[in-house]
Amino acid sequence: MDEVCRVFLIGESLLIDVLAQLLAEESWLEVEGTALSPHVAVAAVPQARPHLFILAHAGNHPPHSPDPILDHYPGIPLITVDLNRDYVQIITSRRVGARRTDLLAAIKELSGASAE
Repeated sequence: MDEVCRVFLIGESLLIDVLAQLLAEESWLEVEGTALSPHVAVAAVPQARPHLFILAHAGNHPPHSPDPILDHYPGIPLITVDLNRDYVQIITSRRVGARRTDLLAAIKELSGASAE
């Protein structure tokens, strides 16, 4: 890979510190920034240029909602990680038009349903 993958980490400081150390061992990854919550990340991202977000939590606290990131940066994938479980979820967001036909087309594409 020629380009470094820039990652923005979100979560409690101890979790993010551990995750940042783990990622620092990979030469093709660079931690572009960190934030304690998605709301704080939204304010910090204009200075960063991440390729993706990682939202980390440890099962003992409810996870932060990813909505602020998905709303403000729909084109940037988000990975959620539960560090206490074998759990990784990749979330992508895509804006579609408000027209009925656009909504139906998106539903068909996501569900794999065939057009009739």
